[in-house]
Amino acid sequence: MLIRSSLAVAGMVAVGLLTAAGSGDSAPLVPQGQMARGVKVTFEAIRGDKERHSQRARLLSLAVERGETPTPYLPVGAFRATYETVVTLPARDRMNFHIDGRGKAKLSINGKVILQGSMSARRSLETDKVVRLKKGGNDVKLEFESAARGDGQMRLFWSGRDFGFEPVAPELLSFVASDDEVVQGEQLRFGHTLFAERRCARCHDYDRLRIAESAYLELARSGPDLRFVGSRTHQGWLKEWLDDPHAMRPEATMPKFPLSGSDSIDIASYLNTLGEPQPHQGFDDKQVEAGQERFAELGCVACHTRTDETKKDAELGRRIQLGFVKQKWHAAALIGYLQEPTAHYTDVRMPDLKVSADDAVNLAAYLMKGAAPLPVQRGDMKKGRRLVRKHACYLCHVFGDDIPPVDRVFPRYRNLKPKRGCLADKVGGNAPDHKLSESQRDALRAFLPLAGDIPFRKSPLDYGSRYMQTERCGACHAIDGQASTWAQLAEKWSMDVPLPPEQDPVAQGLPGLTWVGAKLQPSWIRKFVTGELPSPRPWLTARMPKFEKHGTALTAGLVREHGYGSKDEPIRPGGANLAVHGGRLIEMGTGFGCVQCHAVGNKKATQVFEREGINLITARKRLRHEYYTRWLADPTRLDPDARMPKYADNTGKTAFTDVLGGKAADQFEAIWQFLGDRAR
Repeated sequence: MLIRSSLAVAGMVAVGLLTAAGSGDSAPLVPQGQMARGVKVTFEAIRGDKERHSQRARLLSLAVERGETPTPYLPVGAFRATYETVVTLPARDRMNFHIDGRGKAKLSINGKVILQGSMSARRSLETDKVVRLKKGGNDVKLEFESAARGDGQMRLFWSGRDFGFEPVAPELLSFVASDDEVVQGEQLRFGHTLFAERRCARCHDYDRLRIAESAYLELARSGPDLRFVGSRTHQGWLKEWLDDPHAMRPEATMPKFPLSGSDSIDIASYLNTLGEPQPHQGFDDKQVEAGQERFAELGCVACHTRTDETKKDAELGRRIQLGFVKQKWHAAALIGYLQEPTAHYTDVRMPDLKVSADDAVNLAAYLMKGAAPLPVQRGDMKKGRRLVRKHACYLCHVFGDDIPPVDRVFPRYRNLKPKRGCLADKVGGNAPDHKLSESQRDALRAFLPLAGDIPFRKSPLDYGSRYMQTERCGACHAIDGQASTWAQLAEKWSMDVPLPPEQDPVAQGLPGLTWVGAKLQPSWIRKFVTGELPSPRPWLTARMPKFEKHGTALTAGLVREHGYGSKDEPIRPGGANLAVHGGRLIEMGTGFGCVQCHAVGNKKATQVFEREGINLITARKRLRHEYYTRWLADPTRLDPDARMPKYADNTGKTAFTDVLGGKAADQFEAIWQFLGDRAR
């Protein structure tokens, strides 16, 4: 069976992603019975009150280490996870199944148990004969039970007549999107995300727990440091922002405060005294033109609209319009912000793209073209300072000694009412107005009774899947067969004018994220995501953001989702003779000619076709052995956009029959061992 054929049929299934998205998003209303891509997973605590929580999962795998829980809606301890999905095939087929991990597992297909037992590092479960699958939908149920302390791992693989064991592609998995348990579970997760993003716990603190004790410091998120805000922003913009943040940026996390009369003018006048703007000589047309080009090349278009795009254009990918930038920023401050977004705001949503000084100047020139600051109205600065204290702005912002804290003005968490204050259908009185939609209010109300416990439980699985959404990873990267926002835009724009490769993520070879947690060693992912390592694709104009603060937690979530723990894969020993064969197999004439497109250490590629490949020594340090083996067996099975050819036929043989008997698996292992020797 060819997976690509199956994907075509699966694409005909009505697929709607059900996600715990970021602020401004809401769980879609799904018609009864409509299928959504993914898996329904239900987690149950085995002891105690036996809490239960259902949600959507991407894959048929998981890993939980001691001290963690598969979902924060269960306490740490022994649990059971039940995965239910439909695997859609274009024709009848026969498969073998294999389960790796630690714990107990039971696999049922179309109501029949085909695998059951305990797993360990030395014992896996595998079918002893092929399993017949029918054309169309096949009901799959996978049950997993952890160890007594709540730790365990599970990974499901299948194999067919023309491919070896591999995970089931997420494009083939679907479940009923309107399932009540999943809808309720995803609503709670959406509420959790909103509770953290809107900084609810900063105003409504806890009696015993501190927000700095929350998992991954979710509740400790703050607003911008305002000690020098006058050096960065124009006073006229500050006034308009205070009047209604959401009128300027619909996705803003700052609420509208109950200001009256000249309050916003007075506060803006006070804030304008905090710092002096640096002088700037202005921009020329050449810098504007260069900035427009870099805006497209660096991938800024994936999250933001170009200056010539409309509000309707922003709907694709829910991109953020940047018309306010020229009104907000002093030029020198914007240049500094583009180079280091977290300098005055550690929890800013803008990622650090590590842009050069020249790029920052040119981007600022493009964004500020035609800048005309909003009119300034003089206000009472002393009154503005008093208003800042009155509205407790210091709970989210730093002002220094100029604004000492005063008595609490908002009720504590235990005293909150789900239909009053910020969560009222119509916000009034002294409550800040977050401009919440009905679905957002419902999600927060549902989550509120649980907010005393949930944010303090460590669950990398939950955190990783939620923050893949809020960090907009799908803006630049394809995932589960869904093209990235940037790729969709590039395809649309190229219909009018052909785009240069530097502005097309597919032409550049930007990698997909479908298998990233199973593809790369955890330590490498962490170092790369947090900015400690350079890109292994130096030819890319696109930039991988640096997520210093949350990169480690995101890495844990990625690898747990694929069924792996936090440690790197152990080194596989190999013989020296095998490595010698590997050295011959990567060369031209005696092997596959890998050196044509790939550099090997300091030895450059000899004849690059279309685009360069990753340095093979770097690849050896990055990849898991299991993924490497599957990749060489058939690259396009893992990545439809792969330029790498398939060297093995369906019998597992290559054209080089004089090396290791022509066995592809042995030859690929020889290359792995050779690269390992060179990498040391």
